[in-house]
Amino acid sequence: MAEMITVRAEVLRDYCSAIFAESIPEEEARIVSDNLVEADLLGFYSHGVCKVADYLKRFEDGLIEGKTNTEVITETATTAVLDAKNGWGQVASIEAMNMAVEKAVTYGTGFVGVRNSNHFGITSYYTKLAAEKGCIGFATTNASSLMVPFGSKTPSLGTNPISFAIPVGPGHAPVVVDMSTGNTARGKITHAYKTGTAIPKDWAITKDGRETTDPKEALDGYLLPMGPKGSGLAMVVDILSGVLTGSLFGSQVPRMYEDPVPQQIGHFFGAINIEAFMPLESFYESMQERVRQTIESEPMAGFERVYMPGQIEEEKKQHQLENGIELPIEIIQELEEVGKKYGLKLFEYQ
Repeated sequence: MAEMITVRAEVLRDYCSAIFAESIPEEEARIVSDNLVEADLLGFYSHGVCKVADYLKRFEDGLIEGKTNTEVITETATTAVLDAKNGWGQVASIEAMNMAVEKAVTYGTGFVGVRNSNHFGITSYYTKLAAEKGCIGFATTNASSLMVPFGSKTPSLGTNPISFAIPVGPGHAPVVVDMSTGNTARGKITHAYKTGTAIPKDWAITKDGRETTDPKEALDGYLLPMGPKGSGLAMVVDILSGVLTGSLFGSQVPRMYEDPVPQQIGHFFGAINIEAFMPLESFYESMQERVRQTIESEPMAGFERVYMPGQIEEEKKQHQLENGIELPIEIIQELEEVGKKYGLKLFEYQ
């Protein structure tokens, strides 16, 4: 079991922001850092601050631009496509989701695609932006071609996540679905490799198609989809995020860690204005009843509670906001090593 270190969320965010701000504009540094720390708060450690060194290596290798200058390629009242011009995925994605929400508020729905982008962190970061403004949020992204379609041993899919966020009303956390279409995200295997832990045998196959619990063999091999349904959903996400936006797709998408070229991945964001369908307060009343029906239902044998989607992660976030984020010492040491390059002092942790 890896030794764990506890760090306050605001301390971690400030430290990562300071690291990124040595290379990119301060506002963009803050956005990227906030996204990564949010992932750790929710328990999505594979998409958290363990990505800092990975992102910076790509930047230092000239594979990500130093500033995100998006351009509107095409636009209608309810749709748009932005070219991220190889900028930071988190920065372009916030702009795109805000645009989708603005269109939804005015016209009922809004859909915005992003092309020529990079890894954008956790998908629910963007859908929750829509939920905060009284909209149902939807987001997808394609990813490195490291997952095999169901029944194949030749990769032509990414783990291609999808997220929905649905508001429940003031004082209530939204209902959030944020899921990979693979059995796991590749970042979890990278995290296991960095911390020296084995992985479940249904996460990945070796390069020659064998099962493995070795994270190194898995990183050299390919990810497995979440059965035929996950494989099909990954294909739809790739079409929305890659084909429809004019980005790279399928086997064209370079690998984030191994291929020394820009990824040129795509994202797809949607917002639905609830008030275009019914009064917002009426929707909130019905949603709170929908939540009650689930969380107050009797759990089956082996379960203590029944949760709404996203509830476990939200409770973990609140706990870690109060008590600090627990991270393996290897990730802390990696962050501190990166910080030393820029003359940053070691940050304080509990």
